[in-house]
Amino acid sequence: MIKKLFGEIQQPVPQGVDTMDEDSLKTTVKEFLQQKRYVVILDDIWSIHAWEGIKYALPDSNCGSRIMVTTRSSDIASSCKELYGHIYNLKSLAPEDSWTLFCNKTFRENSCPPELHGLSQNILKRCRGLPLAIVTNGGVLSTKEKTVIEWEMVHRSLGSLLESNDKLKSMKNILSLSYDDLPYYLKPCLLYLGIFPVDYLIGSSRLIKLWIAEGFVRERERMTVEEVAESHLHELINRSLIQVAETSCEGRVKRCRVHDFIHDIILSKLRDQNFGAIAVEHNTKLLDKVRRLSIHNSVCNVPQNKSLTYLRSLLMFGVDTIPKSNMHAFFSSIKLLRVLDLRDAPLENLPNEIVNFFHLRYLSLRRTKIKKLPKMMGKLQNLETLDLKGTNVRELPSELFKLQWLRYLLVYNKETIP
Repeated sequence: MIKKLFGEIQQPVPQGVDTMDEDSLKTTVKEFLQQKRYVVILDDIWSIHAWEGIKYALPDSNCGSRIMVTTRSSDIASSCKELYGHIYNLKSLAPEDSWTLFCNKTFRENSCPPELHGLSQNILKRCRGLPLAIVTNGGVLSTKEKTVIEWEMVHRSLGSLLESNDKLKSMKNILSLSYDDLPYYLKPCLLYLGIFPVDYLIGSSRLIKLWIAEGFVRERERMTVEEVAESHLHELINRSLIQVAETSCEGRVKRCRVHDFIHDIILSKLRDQNFGAIAVEHNTKLLDKVRRLSIHNSVCNVPQNKSLTYLRSLLMFGVDTIPKSNMHAFFSSIKLLRVLDLRDAPLENLPNEIVNFFHLRYLSLRRTKIKKLPKMMGKLQNLETLDLKGTNVRELPSELFKLQWLRYLLVYNKETIP
């Protein structure tokens, strides 16, 4: 940087610059810029510590100089702002601007062929106005034949292309930096978002309870574990890894989502680290000793001969049928479950095997067809959350009062009044 600065004004570079320590380098830059009018652009600052080290070398000599910093973190932006600074929150591109950028990158000087217009819009929709995603996808499509068949193949395989296409690999590497830069306590919280389907609206209250049940959140001095979990959520939002989808009238986050391409990165990390598995297709291949399993669409997606001895968490999404024989065989092989989320599953009776899950901390039966809880529920001595909202349960067994760790009991049901 110092060599470039002196080269711009054709002055000799100070002697010994290659062996200077950090303080000497800062002093050299500061003296060079003193009494000069300058513009410095610092692109993609990742930590407050890095900014604190850089700003010492940028003198304020009242010469009309300007410093521009880009970052994905709102905390860093606030730190850079200081007294007279301004923060500009860049929004996603408007649809017309997204289309212009997409066409410029994909078709160069030509316009989009009419037969590809619909497919182009569908691909563009996945980008959600994110310039990096638009440019990267446009770069990939620009190398493809301009045929409907070719583009339909690209549209269907955008997720897998992240692993095989060089242009999309570069985007994956850029987005992966966001994950690599996370502190240790946020990494499992982010990876956990991969168990939800793409573009799924996630309730923040539900997410916080799941994080706590999984053991991702630790109490801090003068903070409840819920407050710590909520601070984790806001940290991920501030880093632009989670998008706020809905807020309450008090301004609190009610629902959130993950951008499609961030979701693809999370799934890649999730597989690489054996953090969890997604059963979304028939006979999905599962890794040995899978600890978290998310079933999408059908329980038949889970191989019947697969051992689930090490399973800690099980969640279902969009499951329309659950054969009784599958259910009993499925649950009988599980011993160490901590999280069981059966929200919206077509269940009429709670499998008896569930009362034997001694380690269970989170049980959601929300919007199932269950009418009655077994008396043996009192055996779930570690249960912290029991969600019965939207069920037909009218009476709670007295054994529930024996659950000394129960923190959340959600039983509200909206009935239609004739």
